[in-house]
Amino acid sequence: MTRVAAIAEWAAGLSVRDIPADVLARCRDQRRSVLASIAASSRDAAARRVLEAVEGWAGDGPVALVGSQRRVRVDDALYAATALSMALDFDDYLCFGHTGHSGVLVPLMLAAASGSTAAEQLVAQTIANEVEARLGGACLVGPLNGQLWSFIHVAGAALAAGRLLGLDAVQLSHALAIALYQAPRATVPGFMAPDSKLLTAAEPTVAGVRAARLAAAGVTGPLDAFEHPEGFLSAFANAPLPGMLGGLGEGWATRTLCVKPYPGCAYLDTTVDALLELGPPPAGDVQRILVEASLLTYEMDRMSQPYASVSSSAVPTPVTINFSVPWNVAVTLVAGELTPAQVSDDWLTANADELQSVAARVHLQHDWALTRLTTESFGALIPFGRVAGEAGLARLASSVRSRGGSPDLRGVQHMVWPPPDLTTMRSRRPFWDPSSVDAFAMTFPARVRLTMNDGTERVAECDRPRGGAGNSVEGPEPVSRAKLTAYGPWLWGDDGTEALSKAVDTDTDDLWRLL
Repeated sequence: MTRVAAIAEWAAGLSVRDIPADVLARCRDQRRSVLASIAASSRDAAARRVLEAVEGWAGDGPVALVGSQRRVRVDDALYAATALSMALDFDDYLCFGHTGHSGVLVPLMLAAASGSTAAEQLVAQTIANEVEARLGGACLVGPLNGQLWSFIHVAGAALAAGRLLGLDAVQLSHALAIALYQAPRATVPGFMAPDSKLLTAAEPTVAGVRAARLAAAGVTGPLDAFEHPEGFLSAFANAPLPGMLGGLGEGWATRTLCVKPYPGCAYLDTTVDALLELGPPPAGDVQRILVEASLLTYEMDRMSQPYASVSSSAVPTPVTINFSVPWNVAVTLVAGELTPAQVSDDWLTANADELQSVAARVHLQHDWALTRLTTESFGALIPFGRVAGEAGLARLASSVRSRGGSPDLRGVQHMVWPPPDLTTMRSRRPFWDPSSVDAFAMTFPARVRLTMNDGTERVAECDRPRGGAGNSVEGPEPVSRAKLTAYGPWLWGDDGTEALSKAVDTDTDDLWRLL
């Protein structure tokens, strides 16, 4: 049996009784988060431009075109909603992928045409989450990462839609195979600055739904997409990890759900958490800001610099600001918060001079000890011995060299001394080991040092982001509820938001009617 067929067989056989209660609870958290992100983006100028375009081509149908008075076809409503859920980078994510855009919205909106129950929608959402996370994991060592893994949405959408359309295992395998045949490959310039970022999940999600409909009509796809030497993995991974595609129904990736409390890249969250822990003080009282962070945060900011340079006179936009440490620190200090109200063209333009002044005082420094914390956290999900065995040390080294731009590697001793547990380093336990997945805690550590005008220093450090998996103080559920309560009224009003929240809690079949 090919891997495509094995995945499809699992997806076809999964029932709501097979899904642990806490996994279903995370699906509801994810629903709240996605709805909140759509509402929070409804005032965004780029989002309004996308909505105008969709309204121009959309045909009449049963589902609300969010932010308008029209009801349109499922595919058109899905395209618009997925674009809005992406707009401010105010989404949620699993360990290996931002799955919510397609995983939540395909089952929710397709139910208008399929008549699927809430239980059936949650099963489809779980399937999308689990498979999309595994697809991201299989391409972990490659040219793309995070939101740029846009190919996960075409696969998850195909399986979720196929499940609600009643496809059997064979048809589902062809739906997935068709989706993988022309899987999208996003490119950095279109993601980091222009409006096209909003389309990152929209295009592949709708293509995935079409793949399911094609399979329902008997259209076939390459069932050996994963095994073929010129297939999907060779195109999207420098050192493929096919073992990451296994473990379905054993280690539940949905348990790693993290809900962002702030608009912007997840690697910024702990920096903002630390700033808020310090007050934050008025921006004018701060002479210098030093942010010490892990390699992930450091590389994210480096990637953003050509598009959001502090040395440039250009005002950041809601897209370019999403991955910049200096600009997000500046917004948090100037406004005393970081919310969708600040990540808007009007607010950023109105406060441009002060933001520029504060951002110029921000310095980002990589800290190997903090990188080690992140490495140890993800080491539970990525057993190095198995990674090395599947990908090969030579291919891993070549991929790392090809990335370039890393900080001074002479600091690597801070990661390896004192030495890590060699048993862990050599572990060849299976990917998606259930005990490891269940114990996983998302860790993106950051330390913020504020030098005040009077010469005193104030320091705060945060390891686990609010809303993150493994955060025992404030995990995904309270953050998702707070997000929907705060931003749902921007689109649906107080009463409409309350109705949506209740519908999520009670697994209402026709939640889509409330949009």
